[in-house]
Amino acid sequence: MKNIINIKNINYTIPYGKTILHDVSLEVKSGEFIGILGRNGSGKTTLLDILQGLRPATSGAIVVLDEDPADGSRNHLHLITTLSHDANIKGSLTVEQYLKFYSSFYDNYMYEEESKLIDFFSLIKTSKVGTLSTGQMKKMQFIGAVCAKPILLLIDEVTAVMDPETRDQFFNVIQDHRQRYGLTIVIATNIAEDLVGRVDRVLFIDDGRALESKPEDLLKLFNVEKKAC
Repeated sequence: MKNIINIKNINYTIPYGKTILHDVSLEVKSGEFIGILGRNGSGKTTLLDILQGLRPATSGAIVVLDEDPADGSRNHLHLITTLSHDANIKGSLTVEQYLKFYSSFYDNYMYEEESKLIDFFSLIKTSKVGTLSTGQMKKMQFIGAVCAKPILLLIDEVTAVMDPETRDQFFNVIQDHRQRYGLTIVIATNIAEDLVGRVDRVLFIDDGRALESKPEDLLKLFNVEKKAC
């Protein structure tokens, strides 16, 4: 399988500040579901920012879809979508207006799939963004991100605002699009339980250093024990 992401020995140091990432390496193949796990402030979001080209790595090499993310003349940017916990959307827009605007940037946008997912997540098209709960807003953004039919979906810390039912729906849709379209997913989270039984591999980041682990070892790494029912 083709590599979608190649990260080799990257470091990231805040200008005039501390080093956030130390010698991180990772390869992600087409169709894989990769988890990036770590405590708050461990460097997960910084790594996703580098993958998006929002921050340049201080050193090391990184290639995403055969391009340097920091290259302003990239040709494959439209094949990557992101879902972030930190998003500022105009509250006066309706769900329908937001998705219409979002879809205008993607030639392969799946409008029929959008309609199905709006029903699946029990959203109302005429609802104003400003009236949505945080969880509902993430559902709306997620619909746009997957209906754009990306090759790579980057997800940063969004499941914490979802109730258990929505979280299950969220991961079910991810797995469905992975099977149907070969979607490659990288999700950053501090919730170890979200990844067990779902992702192929995990990059555990602790104090800026990364260790690749099996999903079944996550609870041990994060000092979490399953409680008996």
